[in-house]
Amino acid sequence: MRGAPGAIGFVVLAVLAWCAWDTGADPVRLVRGLPWIADFLRRMFPPDLSVLRPALNGALTTVEIALLGTAAAAVLALPLGFASARNVAPPGLYQPARAALNVFRSVDTLVYALVFVAAVGLGPFPGVLAVVAYTTTSLAKLYSEAIEGIDPGPVDAIAATGATPLQVLRFGVLPQVLPLLLSYVLYRLETNVRAATVLGFVGAGGIGFYLQTYLRTIDYPAASTVLLVTVAMVLAIDTLSSKLRARLV
Repeated sequence: MRGAPGAIGFVVLAVLAWCAWDTGADPVRLVRGLPWIADFLRRMFPPDLSVLRPALNGALTTVEIALLGTAAAAVLALPLGFASARNVAPPGLYQPARAALNVFRSVDTLVYALVFVAAVGLGPFPGVLAVVAYTTTSLAKLYSEAIEGIDPGPVDAIAATGATPLQVLRFGVLPQVLPLLLSYVLYRLETNVRAATVLGFVGAGGIGFYLQTYLRTIDYPAASTVLLVTVAMVLAIDTLSSKLRARLV
């Protein structure tokens, strides 16, 4: 047992070394590429403020996609969260629900966006659907873990009064986990704003559309403006969300 930490450390280092070799992670190549990165950044300045208005419009659309998608997912994830919580769902429901969550959570938001763009066409709507599809399963997983960590005392007390299972969930489980669930929703909103910034690359609307357009046309000053607006948008959403979550937890 004394040699176990050393053996584990050796295995970890060996795995990391193999990963570095297999992925071609070469620091020398990075150093050689630094002048190209510097040249790319030099071409992006000064930013072209003439595209500020469309960039702001794209940022607003991105926030709308994330907000609408997260709100819809927060509601849809609630029954799935209860269905996939071991301590409140019957085994016949728990196992299939958990399996479904694991399957659908393995698909990234960008992949969902590609599917919905093909299904409903270009624009922000497929972006909203993509956010809903991924966030619903992600929130349901977080919901279920929060529900599994509740204090069983209030639940047992309400059940002893002859309450129905739905009443037990409503008055015994939900009040205990509601602040945590709201905190999870706000956190997912943060991550969805970041995710929605790239949905435009596949035609799902938002500020990513403008960034892709300017990069493909080699209009680096305009792309710089879009990037600055993106950073400001993400920082604003993160700051607001962090303050709200601090009040909840």
